[in-house]
Amino acid sequence: MGCGTSFVKYVLFFFNLVVALLGLAVIGVGVAFLLNWAPVKDELQAHLTVAPWVFIIIGAIMFIIAFFGCCGAIRESHCMVVTYAIFLLVIIIMQVILAVLMFTYGESIKESLQTGISGLWNKRSRDAAASEVFNNIQAQLQCCGNNGPADYFNVGLDKSCCDPTALGTQVVGCTVANAYPGCRNRSATCTRNGTSPSLASLFWAMYSYGPSYDHLDAWNDGLVWVVGALFALCLANSIRNMDRRSHY
Repeated sequence: MGCGTSFVKYVLFFFNLVVALLGLAVIGVGVAFLLNWAPVKDELQAHLTVAPWVFIIIGAIMFIIAFFGCCGAIRESHCMVVTYAIFLLVIIIMQVILAVLMFTYGESIKESLQTGISGLWNKRSRDAAASEVFNNIQAQLQCCGNNGPADYFNVGLDKSCCDPTALGTQVVGCTVANAYPGCRNRSATCTRNGTSPSLASLFWAMYSYGPSYDHLDAWNDGLVWVVGALFALCLANSIRNMDRRSHY
């Protein structure tokens, strides 16, 4: 095995080893939340709006993919490295499809989101589940009310209507004066920039209370997947060639 292939092998090994450990850590955080482990919950609750089971699922996916990459690289297993590359290629294809759908149907998605937000707002007073989802949307998109904080009238604003880091320094708490703008108009900006990862933030908030994402993060992640897939395919090809030569 040449120097270049050895470099790729150990880059894949150490990178995926780190990702696998991070995956286990993410699973641990999710389990700690589910078990109401006080030290973790008290430390992270103010900064976290993601449902615990989302942590467990994401951590498990991270660990499984990284396991194939890590073990396949260090054991020089053609099958495992190819499986790892396929996982990455599937993720890349899914991201491209999502980007195309966002770009093509951006306006339709925007109208559907606005209609959905208005419907949630109308149901929140009589449906506890709708109220919880709407509060998570407010926290993720940094918005308040349907058209604005004035929609709450004289009812106290939920803490998700205001910046949690700023509330700690204020005596008055979350009020109309320091609240975010309305969610209906805020959701309209999600599709304004094409593929807009902010739109994914809204879907996360509505279905899994997930975290927001900016454009730079999306491009960086895409680059990591592409480089990882190329490295894995190069290593798999080198391993296959070595196996062929060993039979001569």
